Amino acid sequence: MEFLIFALDIGTRKIAGLLVDMDESGKMIVHDVIVREHEHRAMLDGQIHDVEKVARAVSIVKSELESRNSVKLEKVAVALAGRFLKTYFGEASADVSETGEITSDVVTKLELEAVANTMDNVEPNMYCVGYSVVRYELDGMWFKKIEGLKGGRASVKVVATFLPSHVVEAMLSVLRKVNLTITHLTLEPIAAVNITVPEDLRILNIALVDVGAGTSDIAISKEGTIIAYGMVPLAGDEITEAITKNFLLDFSTAEFVKRNLETSEILRVKNILDKEKEIRREDVIKAIEPIVDYMTKQIADEIIELNGGKPQVVMIVGGGAKVPIFASYLAKHLDMDEEFVSLKMAKNLDFIDKTGQIVGSEFITPLGIGYTALTKTGSVFEHVTVNGERVQLIGFRGTYTVWEVLAQMGKDIHSLLGKPGRSVVIEINGNPVVIKGKMPVPASVKINGVEATLRDTVKHGDIIEVGEAIDGEDAKPMLYDLIKPIYLRSIETDKVIEYYPKVKLNGKEVFQNTELRDGDTITYERVTVGEIREFLSQDLVRIEYSVNGIYKEAYAGEVKIFKDELELRDENTVELGDELKYALVLNYPKVRELPEMEKMSIVIKVNGQPTVLTKDGVLVWVNDQLVTPDYEIKDGDKIKTQIPEEQNFIVADVLRLFDFDPRKVKRYTLLKNGEKAGFTDILNSGDEIIFEYETIESSEKEKQHF
Repeated sequence: MEFLIFALDIGTRKIAGLLVDMDESGKMIVHDVIVREHEHRAMLDGQIHDVEKVARAVSIVKSELESRNSVKLEKVAVALAGRFLKTYFGEASADVSETGEITSDVVTKLELEAVANTMDNVEPNMYCVGYSVVRYELDGMWFKKIEGLKGGRASVKVVATFLPSHVVEAMLSVLRKVNLTITHLTLEPIAAVNITVPEDLRILNIALVDVGAGTSDIAISKEGTIIAYGMVPLAGDEITEAITKNFLLDFSTAEFVKRNLETSEILRVKNILDKEKEIRREDVIKAIEPIVDYMTKQIADEIIELNGGKPQVVMIVGGGAKVPIFASYLAKHLDMDEEFVSLKMAKNLDFIDKTGQIVGSEFITPLGIGYTALTKTGSVFEHVTVNGERVQLIGFRGTYTVWEVLAQMGKDIHSLLGKPGRSVVIEINGNPVVIKGKMPVPASVKINGVEATLRDTVKHGDIIEVGEAIDGEDAKPMLYDLIKPIYLRSIETDKVIEYYPKVKLNGKEVFQNTELRDGDTITYERVTVGEIREFLSQDLVRIEYSVNGIYKEAYAGEVKIFKDELELRDENTVELGDELKYALVLNYPKVRELPEMEKMSIVIKVNGQPTVLTKDGVLVWVNDQLVTPDYEIKDGDKIKTQIPEEQNFIVADVLRLFDFDPRKVKRYTLLKNGEKAGFTDILNSGDEIIFEYETIESSEKEKQHF
């Protein structure tokens, strides 16, 4: 069982699973078979309506086959019912003069091109699920096969079958749930005709009717090929329902009655009222005659429409047609002798049955699925190669993307795209801010050695190379990624300084760039121009000097700040990220402005008023040079001060307090402690001075009051 095929027939009522392979003589061998009923109404009219229920039934069949045969089933061949079947003809031709002998790959490519050419007329969202070759030609001559021949121009005509995409997708969904990958997909009538009407018989005009539970599928052979496919939406369920209504039976009991009509004259059953009844075969036949008559009339009309008249022979397969009167009614409506309309039994086909179970017509389709897969016929699979692995593409469309190919292989699409980095959510002054992680780098893709993407389309025979995706990095924001500085540009040098506001992280003030975590809270207050001016003043107009060896600092000017051309005031506020310009106006401090310049003083009375007399009494050396009080201090100056031992106050120091012109004084009185005093007399603390004078303009004595 080296080349074992798992053939799966998912019918409306039952699921049949076969394990088959082929011997050296080309004869199919059936190693095992399991048939299981669906849960109630999981499928209707041949279509999957409850994916979960159908998947459970498929899983049971798969598990039992694996257990009984000690195998692991990962791939499967299936067929689809023709409930919404549409057929189209297509042709293609190619120059084969340079190929030598025509190979199977050349033939397949030509056939698939013909299928692709049918799609111009196909409505959207349809899958091609099977095709048959109508004829081959080589250099204008008809051939049964062209593989192995040589010639100039080869052509082919095909009949392609299409179903809505949702029908195919439902099947794919079921198989994905049980970890099965489709390796062969075709249409049920194609599978049935391939096993029952071999190529040698197709010279005859044969109509094959596959009557299932939900649909009756039709295939027509003529002149050596299959010329048409069709479908009638009536089948075995309609017969079962007629029995249900006539005898008040539930659906499963009515199925039991239908299946045993051929072998039993009397059937004992319980009706829906739990009453036991004996039902005679002839009564059941009478009850189902109207629906069988109607069904076979519809099938006969479809056969005549597809064939252009009645065929030579009609072969009936499928479990739905096993009621005794079906073939005779169909023959009547086709106006054919009953001898040429008959039920085809599986036991009469040319294959090896190791199970002993494959007898009736209901096994024709599952046998056909296995045979079609073994002989690689009837399928519309294109194939590509992905990283050295050959992949067949389900349902010919001609527009598969790399993405879809990889999905069909069971690849995790998310792993091909990579995971985006984890995001971080921060709150800034009460507003949430999302910092997204880095985007991933998708898997690298090449098609036939050329760089491509996951969304590029591929064609039959393409070689695809797919690398590994690189996940995106998690977001790792830093504080200053979110709290932008204010940019301060010097008007003189164009140099930019960054100023950051005072920031609290989770309630605590931070002074440096810090990595943020999810859920962190950041708060800050708006920045004023005054804060910026102070910041710039400290860095730009501050000078350092020493006085008698002690380190000192002082401002040496002021900073002017502008936004655009407008000068800003200290109370103005600035937004984060703004750019401001600034200019430095220098104004070095003078020696006399330093607090270290001590003054000498005494307290006396002048004209009865207490008065403090002061005078500079400190000598200043800067960098060992004696300087005046107007000397401007520079950055780095070393200053030394000295107070003289004797520096007396004299009466003349008092006269400087009076605002008068000595040239206009007519007479004056100058007393010190009640006695006449001279201008150079020494003053001491506590002395009393009287100074009165009379000007030329006034004869009155004047006093200076303080």
